[in-house]
Amino acid sequence: MISPAMAVPLWCAGILLLLFTSLPASAATAAEGQDKFDTLEAIIKAGGDFMGADTCADCHEDYAEHVNHRDECETCHAAGEAHVELMMEDETDTGPLISFYGDNMPPAAVRNAVCMNCHRGDSLMHWRSSAHESDDIACTDCHTVHRPGLVMERTTQAEVCYRCHKDIRAKTFQASTHPIREGKVICSDCHSPHGALGPAELSQMSINDNCFICHADKRGPFLWEHYPVTEDCTLCHRVHGSNHPALLTKQGPQLCQQCHADIGRAGRSHPRRFFDFDNPDKKRDRFIVGMNCANCHSQVHGSNHPSGVNLLR
Repeated sequence: MISPAMAVPLWCAGILLLLFTSLPASAATAAEGQDKFDTLEAIIKAGGDFMGADTCADCHEDYAEHVNHRDECETCHAAGEAHVELMMEDETDTGPLISFYGDNMPPAAVRNAVCMNCHRGDSLMHWRSSAHESDDIACTDCHTVHRPGLVMERTTQAEVCYRCHKDIRAKTFQASTHPIREGKVICSDCHSPHGALGPAELSQMSINDNCFICHADKRGPFLWEHYPVTEDCTLCHRVHGSNHPALLTKQGPQLCQQCHADIGRAGRSHPRRFFDFDNPDKKRDRFIVGMNCANCHSQVHGSNHPSGVNLLR
């Protein structure tokens, strides 16, 4: 005799069985086959024989016309015999084929494994565990296979990256930026999208080393060093854009006094703009040298001048 405690689970199981068996044959096959070709090995095993690129071109004339390499189609898409047979019966079922676009794509890991069969080493040696790989980004999310890709062209690469990195795009429209919109600096000049040892997928081991590729004059060594400069450029600069001059994180006086708070305490003993002398308004003391500290301390990145101990000219 079935106890009340067992009745509910058995009733639920019966409903699920009824729903599954009542599905149309095509729907049941689709549900059963959803996970059938989720691995590269399963797709290769079920694909059958190779048909040749000429067979593919009979249906895919547009791809055959614009393909930008000489590989056989099935080198990347896997053997096409089963695909051809199924398409002749049901044009909605692509079968065990590796599709890189559309609704019948296998997981990103499967698609990427195809690309990695040829493209490995050099710039791709850090792809495993990179930020893009960890986020299940597929190679074909950025690269186009059958024709030259936008991501490879300096004038269009940034727009490909902006599809995901919309916040970075917004920063490039601020008052002070690197010439990214003009195409003189592009994302891959600083970042390695396939992975790197540096932070934020930077091409170099540190932020400063990355900046020194272009800003070699800031590298030094200097007789008189500015320690924040040697530590991290981004302590003072926003690399993608800022509303302050020279990509600074804040206005000059406020930026300097984040560290040099003693200047504010020194009050009127520190040189200031001429109309501040003997000004009884103490509120102005928080903006000592209201125009800019760099008016006098112009060598903020370091100095080799005998009088440069205070980063003067």
